[in-house]
Amino acid sequence: MLRTGSDHIAPDCSGMDFYATDRGLRDLLALYLPAETRAILEPHYARLGVLGGGRLDELSRIADRHGPVLHPRDKTGRDEDWIEYHPAYREMEQIAFGDFQFHAMSHRGGVLGMDRPLQPVAKYAFQYLFVQGEFGLMCPISVTDTSIHLIRKFGSNSLQDYLLPKMLSNDLSTMWKGTQFMTEKAGGSDVGAIETVARETDGVWRLHGDKWFCSHADADVALMLARPEGAVSGTRGLALFALPRRTRDGRRNAYRIVRLKEKLGTRSMASGEITLDGAEAYLVGGIDQGLKQMMEQVNLSRLSHGVRAAAMMRRCVN
Repeated sequence: MLRTGSDHIAPDCSGMDFYATDRGLRDLLALYLPAETRAILEPHYARLGVLGGGRLDELSRIADRHGPVLHPRDKTGRDEDWIEYHPAYREMEQIAFGDFQFHAMSHRGGVLGMDRPLQPVAKYAFQYLFVQGEFGLMCPISVTDTSIHLIRKFGSNSLQDYLLPKMLSNDLSTMWKGTQFMTEKAGGSDVGAIETVARETDGVWRLHGDKWFCSHADADVALMLARPEGAVSGTRGLALFALPRRTRDGRRNAYRIVRLKEKLGTRSMASGEITLDGAEAYLVGGIDQGLKQMMEQVNLSRLSHGVRAAAMMRRCVN
């Protein structure tokens, strides 16, 4: 039988059990997780291992071929910009936010049979398995998780009472997903050059400016840096704000998703450009501590990115 070049290509990972085949991961979990915790979580790791090489792998391929679509207006012509996702992406969201509750597992009990929040190694093992099937959605998962961390640590009691019950929910019909908007045309690698301005009027903060690269562009609440009017230049003058997509009375907040980005990777997840036109926002923590507080989210995101890189390398090894 004549062999061709394609006969020498490594077999695909579709259908593989990413947990059962990963002896290294199982040994590490035995080393770092208490036996009681591992006994509870083991069936869930096994379930996600099967999903990663099975249904999740299938859905991720479909979602990458049918990426998000921005609709600037609703059917009656109102400026109600919204992003349409393929049903494959929505099913992956149900797996991540509904079934496994990635966003909440390190913040409260009641997730996957645990009566307390999961320790970091347990959470990142779940991320490691999930990303071997789907990479793009892990950004919204991670920034929701890290946004909850910042609001819990630095937000006022009233802000926590308003946002956390929504963000910690596992009911996708009502839960609020989070994100982090930092990059601007002027403030990319130099965060101190951020031009977005925050003005306080009658006790309400309103943001004016543009954010240039916003992953998870249609999140329900976004954490971002802005410079309060009159504040000093550079990073010392930046404050941290929580920007809800809708105001308390249900109206659309005063910002627009201008367009979505064309990307090489994470194509299933929507990244876009945002214009803020007096959007209502909530101050988070000290008015002169914005960057220091935001860096906690950045550092946690980088840790998650490291886990994701390891997951993609593991898939290549597989």
